[in-house]
Amino acid sequence: MNSVPPTRDIRVIATTLLAIAWFTLPLAFSILLFAKLAEITDWLHGNQAAGPWIAAGGFAVCAGFGFLPTYAQAVLMGWVFGTAMGVPISVAGYVGGAVMGYGLSRIVTGNAITRRIDDHPRWRVVRSALVEANPWRTLGLVALLRFPPNSPFAFTNLVLAASGVRFVPMLIGSIVGMLPRTFIAVWVGAQGAATGAKDLKELMEKQGLLALAIGFVILIVVLAVMQHVGKRALASAGL
Repeated sequence: MNSVPPTRDIRVIATTLLAIAWFTLPLAFSILLFAKLAEITDWLHGNQAAGPWIAAGGFAVCAGFGFLPTYAQAVLMGWVFGTAMGVPISVAGYVGGAVMGYGLSRIVTGNAITRRIDDHPRWRVVRSALVEANPWRTLGLVALLRFPPNSPFAFTNLVLAASGVRFVPMLIGSIVGMLPRTFIAVWVGAQGAATGAKDLKELMEKQGLLALAIGFVILIVVLAVMQHVGKRALASAGL
């Protein structure tokens, strides 16, 4: 009778706990981020020379270790630095975050999840077709998974690492797939800061609820279109 090695059980449990944490913590911390928006903005503006480097590094750490979602940090980058500077800072941040998150996920999961998948012949065939047979297909799959605005960054890092996606397709696919949604988030932050508001409360006072509601609806429509395109692309790929 075959028995599962204890170390594999430990890795599966650790992976499950990490998945739960990375699915829930980013939302909670994003609320705190926006509550402290004025203080963070003032602090980064007070460190003009090092500010962009600190922001990119903080973005990478907070995204890679699952503390903050990328969209919240991208809005912050647009709010503090504007679109022109906020986009490259955000891209550097999520690239660094992808490297950190993938690396940590590989340490935690090892080969425990892939071995469990490979224990089932049909699952093994599917995994091989998706992440082993064709690197370009894998890269495209990663880009499609990253594309929807509601795709949880840290959790997706864990899924990609646990399923055996190789590093290079993961990284390139992440860069390509996340760029559109990151640009939109940065632009939204920059537009909010352009009103002269110091935080979200003051923004609401300056713009009025109607203007904010219209802007919010437009943003939701754009994001919904992006999500629809991503889902249709995944469906056409048979995923």
